[in-house]
Amino acid sequence: MDQNWWRETSIYQIYPRSFCDSNGDGIGDIRGIISKLDYLYDLGVETLWLSPIYCSPQKDHGYDISDYTSINPEYGTMEDVDELIRSVHDRGMKIIFDMVMNHTSDQHEWFRDSALRRNGKDDWYIWTDEPNNWRSMLGNKGWIYNEERKQYYFASFLSFQPDLNYRNPEVKAAMLNVVKFWMDKRVDGFRLDIFNVIYKDESLDHNPFSWRVIPSHEEVDGYFQKKTNTINHPDTIAFAKELRKFVDTQSSVKQDRFLLGEIFGNPEQIKAFMGTKSDPGLNLVFMFKTLNFKFQAKYFKNLIQEFEHHYPSPNYTPVIVFSNHDIRRMVYRLNGHMAKVKVIATLQMTLRGVPCVYYGEEIGMTESNIRLYDAQDPVAGQFRSTVPQFIYDSRLMKNLSMNRDNCRTPMQWTKDTSTHNGFSKHFVPTDKKTSKDLANPWLPVNEDSVRGINVETQKDEEHSMLTTYRRLLQLRKSEPALFRGKLKLCDSLKSKGLLCYERFDEKSQGRVIVLCNFKSRRSMSIDLSKKIKQDPEIIFSTDQRNSMKKGRQEVELYGPSAIILQSRGELET
Repeated sequence: MDQNWWRETSIYQIYPRSFCDSNGDGIGDIRGIISKLDYLYDLGVETLWLSPIYCSPQKDHGYDISDYTSINPEYGTMEDVDELIRSVHDRGMKIIFDMVMNHTSDQHEWFRDSALRRNGKDDWYIWTDEPNNWRSMLGNKGWIYNEERKQYYFASFLSFQPDLNYRNPEVKAAMLNVVKFWMDKRVDGFRLDIFNVIYKDESLDHNPFSWRVIPSHEEVDGYFQKKTNTINHPDTIAFAKELRKFVDTQSSVKQDRFLLGEIFGNPEQIKAFMGTKSDPGLNLVFMFKTLNFKFQAKYFKNLIQEFEHHYPSPNYTPVIVFSNHDIRRMVYRLNGHMAKVKVIATLQMTLRGVPCVYYGEEIGMTESNIRLYDAQDPVAGQFRSTVPQFIYDSRLMKNLSMNRDNCRTPMQWTKDTSTHNGFSKHFVPTDKKTSKDLANPWLPVNEDSVRGINVETQKDEEHSMLTTYRRLLQLRKSEPALFRGKLKLCDSLKSKGLLCYERFDEKSQGRVIVLCNFKSRRSMSIDLSKKIKQDPEIIFSTDQRNSMKKGRQEVELYGPSAIILQSRGELET
C-alpha cells in the first residue's frame, strides 16, 4: 500500500446523529450509515470521517465523552461498529473517527474520581484554588467551580467539558491506549478535535493583555487576551509529533493511518504542528481560511499563492474545506446561488490538496432556520440571552455560527415527508408485526427538502448538484493530475473575474486546466491558442452552455461557472 495514500484521498464528513435513522427513533445511527455505504461509494468519496459515536450524555452531541471505548446506545453497538469498519474496507474505502483528546464529559468516571480525589486520579484534570484570567474559546471564564472538590477546573470549550491534564503521564498513557484501542479495530486514522489546546502552561500564569476582541481561525488571540499559555503551546506541538510516532508504530494491526488536526493559528503555527519530513507531526491540517472565502477570482488566486508558498508540495498537503458541523453551510453563505456553489465545488476538487465534503453539501443543503431560543446546541445557549434573533439572522453574521443546529439537520434523502424525507426507516420487529410509528427527528428536516434538495430528485438529473459532485469526485479519483499533481497559476490571462490554473502529474504526464468565471450574468471568451500548443478537450463543465470555439482553442465561459480541460500540451504562464 502507498504510505502516502492520505495525501491523495477525498474525505466525506458524516454527522451520525443526522445521517440516517435505521430504527425510526429519530436519531441517526450506525446501521443507517451502513445502509448508505453504496451511495457513498457511488458518489466517489474515498474516506469517511465520523463525528463522535462514543458514550456521552450528549450535552454537546457526542463531543462530551463519558467512555471512549463504548458506543452510545442510541447509535448502536460495538458489533455494529465492527461491521461498519469491515463494510467500508470491503468497498476499498477508508474510515476515520473523531477523537476528542483535550477534554471529557464531566460525567466521565475519570472526572468523577478526580473531583472526589479517589482512585489515584486527583490530578487527571487541571485544578486550582485561585483561578487566573484564562478564558474559554467562546470567551467565557474558563474556570468552573466544583462543589465536591471545592476547587476550580479548567474547560477550554464548554463548562461541562473539563480539560484533561496531559502533564500527568498516566493521563497521556490512558489516552494513547484509547487511540490504540481503535487502531486495533482497524480505524484508518483520526480527526483531532481542538487539538491545539491540549497543553496549558504549567505555571498557570495569566495570559497577557491584547487589544484584540474577536479571535479568528488564523489569529487565536481574542477577548482581550494573548493566548500564550493556553493555545498552540510548544508542548502541544511536541505531543503532535509523539502522537504521530505512536500511530505509525504501535497498532497490532499494521496499516497506514493519518492524523487530521483541527488547528487554529497562522501558517507558521500550523506547519509547526505538521512537522518536517525528518520530524513529522500531524499528517494533515484543515485550512480553515477557506471557510471565510469571498466569491472572487482575486481572493482565490491570492489563497492559492498563499497555500503554495506556505505548504509546498510534496511535504505539505492542504485540506480544502468549505463547511462542517460548526459553521453555517456553504450554500447559505453564497445566498443559495447554486451556480456559484458549483464553482466552489470545482475548486475544492481541483486545487492541490485533500477535499473534505460535509454531508448534504453534495445536494446543496443549506441552513435551517431554528431560532436561538429553540436550539439544542449548547453554544446557542451561550448567546441566546445576549444576541437578539434579528441580529443573528442578519447577513452581517453569515460567517458566524452561534446556533450549530442549523447546519446539522437530517440528511435529505427523498421527497417523502412521511419518512422525514427518507431520514427515518420503519423498523419491523422480529415477530413481523406492524412496524411502529416513526419518531420525530431530533432536529426538524429542512423545508427545502421538498423543493428538490434531496438525493432522490437529483440522482438522475444530468445537471443537478449531486451529479456535479459525483462527476467531480469520480474525475478527481481517476485523474492523477488532480489527486497528486502539482499546481501552476496562469497569470497572463487577464480577463476580469477569471481564475485559471493547471494541474500536472509528472509520473503519468497527465495535465488538466481549470478555468473559473466568477462574474455573474457575463460570459467571456478566452483565447488559449497562444497558451496551449495542442487542442484541449472539455472533460467537465458546470454549465452546459460553455464550449470550445475556433479550432478548439477558444473557450466560451459563462458566468458564474467553471470548466476543466484535458490538455497534452503545457500551459504557458
